[in-house]
Amino acid sequence: MAKVSGLNTRLYVQGYDLSGDANAIGSMGWSQSLYDVTTLDSSAVKRIVGEASGEVSVDVFFDAASNKSHSVFTSNSGKQPSTDQVVLVPWGSAVGSKSAGLVAKQADYSVNSAIGSPITATATYSSNATPTEFGTMVTAFDDTITSSTSGSSVDDSTSSSNGGSWIYQILAFSAVGGNARWLVNLQHSTNDSSFSDVISAYVTAIGAARGEFTGTLNRYVKNRVVLDASSGSITFAIAYVRD
Repeated sequence: MAKVSGLNTRLYVQGYDLSGDANAIGSMGWSQSLYDVTTLDSSAVKRIVGEASGEVSVDVFFDAASNKSHSVFTSNSGKQPSTDQVVLVPWGSAVGSKSAGLVAKQADYSVNSAIGSPITATATYSSNATPTEFGTMVTAFDDTITSSTSGSSVDDSTSSSNGGSWIYQILAFSAVGGNARWLVNLQHSTNDSSFSDVISAYVTAIGAARGEFTGTLNRYVKNRVVLDASSGSITFAIAYVRD
């Protein structure tokens, strides 16, 4: 994969696309504690790994419109969000592009205003239970469909056997008739022809979630989204991580 710039990046938070408000994303990664366990008979410091953490910080232009940065960062109530927030940042518009994702608590939100400049704001997300995960997109940023559709596959060259995780963001949703829902799948294959489900979720509204799966993840990976209604439309983004 070639080097990429910070242009053409997306920011999805809990089912909302904040890319049009954000102008910088920082501290996007993980850290882990290292405990000093040096003993008297050692000739150098010895360390073991402790707890891990992840963080994403976001700089935005203040936008008070519905479902934009201010309303998302304040839970549409003017107060701080208390529940987990699922954050996904894809780099590059092609299937197979890399991403960063985490389930987090929002740590802060600050608005900055000065004469002669636009109002800006910053927010920070700190991971809850799992650190930041660097994954691979099976959507081109996000995809919009109106019927059951399979995405293009990613060729990871080899399989893995330790399971993994996925994050999905549902950015727009409608479904009428039937069960009024969509089934979102992550699928895999050994030959890029015959695919089976790895992990699935029924969705009925805008939102986001992270899930884990165990066992083998084959070489080829793609998404498949199934309409479980008479008609509808969905806009979604999906990333996965191999363990």
